[in-house]
Amino acid sequence: MLATSNGLRPMPRPVTDGQPRHQKDRQPRSAGPANDGRRRLPALDGLRYLAALSVAVFHLVAGGEDGLVNLWGRPGADVFGVGYLIASYGWVGVPLFFMISGFVICMSSWNRSPAEYAVSRFVRLYPAFWACVLLTTLVTILHPDVFHPVGFRALLANLTMLQDPLGTPRVDDVYWTLWLELKFYLLFLVVLRRGTTYRRVVGFCLAWTIASVLATEVHQPWLDALLIRGNSQYFIAGIALYLIHRYGSRPVLWTLVGSSWALSMYYYAGNPWQTVHGHSYAPSSALITACFVVLALLALGKLDRLRWRVLTVLGTATYPLYLLHRVAGFTIVHALRQHLTASPVVLLAGLLVALTGVALLIHHLVERPLAPRLKAALTRSRHAVGAVPRPQPSPGSWGP
Repeated sequence: MLATSNGLRPMPRPVTDGQPRHQKDRQPRSAGPANDGRRRLPALDGLRYLAALSVAVFHLVAGGEDGLVNLWGRPGADVFGVGYLIASYGWVGVPLFFMISGFVICMSSWNRSPAEYAVSRFVRLYPAFWACVLLTTLVTILHPDVFHPVGFRALLANLTMLQDPLGTPRVDDVYWTLWLELKFYLLFLVVLRRGTTYRRVVGFCLAWTIASVLATEVHQPWLDALLIRGNSQYFIAGIALYLIHRYGSRPVLWTLVGSSWALSMYYYAGNPWQTVHGHSYAPSSALITACFVVLALLALGKLDRLRWRVLTVLGTATYPLYLLHRVAGFTIVHALRQHLTASPVVLLAGLLVALTGVALLIHHLVERPLAPRLKAALTRSRHAVGAVPRPQPSPGSWGP
């Protein structure tokens, strides 16, 4: 959900990222009409936006009756009919987000140092996040009858994106995925510390898969939390599919993808919300399978023909849209539904367009101008710290 890229394919390399030259099966596929290292991946941007949109529709149509507010004034099934049933499976966008995150993080961090990786992630995540946290807080202050604003201390904790480990109330409950993303970024540092090569990334995925399965026997909540058990398979599948995209099909990579799919069927074939409402798990299982298939098609280059610029534009709106849609969307619907004669479907469509527009504004007015400045400042600070000489012991002393 959070990981985004500049949409560039990896540049083909004449050698194998640290592997011997004779291991041709580990070399990136040669560049050609369908694998130009400088070509964008608009289809990936489109998938990201589709994932965010599906989650937004789920919350606004099917997730409004959660005790916080009776969003549409009557049951969603009465308001939207069959649309309510379709929207009730929109939560599948979250697993798709995680898969895309694995794909993009592996792609964007390849051959980067841990420090470069940390700076790039910080710059990518925080400017838009700060803007959305403050905007969401302002909405709750102006309309506390829908969502109660959090206290000042909780707001500060949320601005760090560490509200979950700190045990602080979230400004918006959709932030629960952010801590999972951050843990994935930290785990991937294990690879970056040694350097990104095909073998090391594959070894990381195998070790993470095995550890996630064996953690079930240990019955330690902290270990489950560290390994992101129950969701780790989506990140692993995304990484493996990126390796297929970069190096071509390999049995071990498809084994990783297949085992990740099997684990997703076991761990998360359904959503707890569906249990409460008595909905079948079969559609969600089919939809998660479809997510694997679509991302596999992208990895194999089968979606390269989808080069519409609108996909890239919508991709830039994905992150702010995800962060804003729930609290802001609920509040807008609650304020307008009694005063508009338009049908709920028209109101919902207009709301999604408006939220996408606000998300694009945040990208252009906050992310684009602030990110390069923040990156330059962090890079200067990193270089300054690296340039500070260590204190030397004075002659005759026992130590520094």
